[in-house]
Amino acid sequence: MGLPSPWDRFLYDTSRAKWPRYALYPLDKALLAIRGVLMARRNGSETILCETPHHALVGLFIARVLGARCVWDSHGSVRIFSKSMGKGPIFTTLAVALERFVGKRVDALIAVSDSDRSDYVDLGIPPERVFVVPHCVDLRRIDAHAGTSRRVPGPPGATSGAPILLFFGSFRYDPNLEALRYIEETLVPFLQARGTQGEIRIAGRNIPDRPYHGMIRVLGFVPNIYETIASSDLCIIPVWRGVGILTKALDAMAVGTPTVLSRFAASLIPGVESGVHAFIAESPRDFPTVVLKALADPTERRRVAREARRLVETRYDWDLHGNRLAAIVRGDGPAGG
Repeated sequence: MGLPSPWDRFLYDTSRAKWPRYALYPLDKALLAIRGVLMARRNGSETILCETPHHALVGLFIARVLGARCVWDSHGSVRIFSKSMGKGPIFTTLAVALERFVGKRVDALIAVSDSDRSDYVDLGIPPERVFVVPHCVDLRRIDAHAGTSRRVPGPPGATSGAPILLFFGSFRYDPNLEALRYIEETLVPFLQARGTQGEIRIAGRNIPDRPYHGMIRVLGFVPNIYETIASSDLCIIPVWRGVGILTKALDAMAVGTPTVLSRFAASLIPGVESGVHAFIAESPRDFPTVVLKALADPTERRRVAREARRLVETRYDWDLHGNRLAAIVRGDGPAGG
């Protein structure tokens, strides 16, 4: 069963004032701990699974009170994140201290990559407690949702054969907002100057409500993102900083829609090779040219999409990792690695 944390949206929204969030933080964690103990005791819970170090702090308390196992499922090392995002020394010091404190005390820490695992081990967390389970996608679910895909009708006057590009994600995340600005200020003028017709669709939550270039179509939140991906000719991910494997890239590769990645985004997905599984741009300057080349060669796009899907099938399908993850959570698997 899950323990709701209703104040998270306010507490971790960096667009809000700091001090009210800081004042609410200890109260939120105290109430969450009390509710967690009561819920876990009532349901006879043997393992407390937490996603962030903030929730793992509460999870540790619950686990110690009940004599239960505590597992922290990390979405990325905060030290790597801080460096990528240019965070200040105070934030970095406090966040790393929290991760070190939690990591040394949980029964198991699940990292998404070898680099994250190495960083946690460098913090002094016992290596036998740190496990690598990459972000995965559920291919059976994706196939069921993407299989009935249809092109979403374009705006009045749009050419039926014009290519559809897609960028999607959560736009509370600064790297996605930066990518959106990049698309409008750099990619769109480049494509227009070369006579490229088409539409760039933007899907996701919290897209800024403002006028956009006519080539950009804001979809907002879509209930079936896989259908939206499948109805696109090309997914674009001009993201140049962040942490963890980009789930949006795995989603596109799993659906079978060819993808243009920044070199940074590609580096977060072990196994991805340029020209094999994705079209990869080495720099922001190169990205529009790579997009144009991909649009000009449908045969190459189909080949890249097939290879990308094959990579997901062999490395990132949930069925490949589900049993091992369950064993880690239960505590009956081998030592970390």
